[in-house]
Amino acid sequence: MSRRLAILCVALLAVTPPAALADYYYYAVAADDFLDDNDTLWAALEPYPEWHVDNAVLRDNWDADDGDRTDGRDSVYDDLQWYSNNLSDGDVFVFAYMGHGGWEGGDSYFPDEGSTPQPSENDPTPANDPPYELDEFFGYTGSTMYMWDDDLRETLVDMDPGVEVIVISGACHSGGWIGGSHDLDTSAPALNNGLYAILAAPEQGTSIAVKQFGDDYYEILLTEALSDTIQPSMTASQWYEAAMDYGETHYYTLKQPWDSSAHPYYYWPDENWTPTAYEASWQTSGDGHWGWQE
Repeated sequence: MSRRLAILCVALLAVTPPAALADYYYYAVAADDFLDDNDTLWAALEPYPEWHVDNAVLRDNWDADDGDRTDGRDSVYDDLQWYSNNLSDGDVFVFAYMGHGGWEGGDSYFPDEGSTPQPSENDPTPANDPPYELDEFFGYTGSTMYMWDDDLRETLVDMDPGVEVIVISGACHSGGWIGGSHDLDTSAPALNNGLYAILAAPEQGTSIAVKQFGDDYYEILLTEALSDTIQPSMTASQWYEAAMDYGETHYYTLKQPWDSSAHPYYYWPDENWTPTAYEASWQTSGDGHWGWQE
């Protein structure tokens, strides 16, 4: 399966109501600096008749994994397990995670993700193709434990083969959620042609997060691109492409409270992009992130 995860086109926002007994479920987790992102995306979906508030669950700073996977829905892992066990043929399930992600240490469950040495972070032209050694994790910084991306794959093991699953992540390094030996593209929905992934950064990359509100909130630019491009009757593939086109053609002006100047730049460049001197120095300075299409 390709890194772009080509899938069966899902009528994500069809004007005609879905087939009887099919429901659309939205489950979003926002963490740390990005607490409004799941609300932003839900506000874009909610006007359409398929999406009903009764089937929308939005979690803020929710424990990624509390270490007890049999004690009810009190973590992201447990929530995902619930959806896997309870959704049925024809249902559409969106899991959106907007928060921090990492690219470190060996996964204690499935350590054989890949053997290729990791390139430097944000290398736009790495010498070797992914998957790289080590693994990806994500979750609220206050979680009992982070979730490995392999945990995400494991929660989908019991998903009914007729359920369409759309995974959206604004996390850094989320491109590594596919391609490894136990990643999303080896999950039950993927093997049943029922998975689509919209990921904000390549495996070796950090995602873009700017647009500061106050002193402690940043919006992940993937959230804005998806929210601003959604239209009736779109398939998941069309929505993804529209968001990518939006990011490649719209400027965003960065202006921090401590900076008297403003710097225009693209959300993310095309696949042949090389960072400008400003973007490279901005990342190096530790004041922000840049990323590119995956």
